[in-house]
Amino acid sequence: MAIQEILIYVLAAIAYFVPFYIARYRRVNGQQIVFWFNLIFGWTLIAWCILIVVSLSLRTNRRNTHALSV
Repeated sequence: MAIQEILIYVLAAIAYFVPFYIARYRRVNGQQIVFWFNLIFGWTLIAWCILIVVSLSLRTNRRNTHALSV
């Protein structure tokens, strides 16, 4: 197995879990749901796109930490 082939597999695995990475980064409620749906249904392009939208639209656990916030 060539190094290029391994690199392609690693990049594909990273791209497969992009919806979960977005959910983790944004600290959304329901990260586990996004992960499991991504793991089970992410291979379909439609489910993967829906999971991207869900990851970007779920409420986050982040608090507003801006110094100038009111």
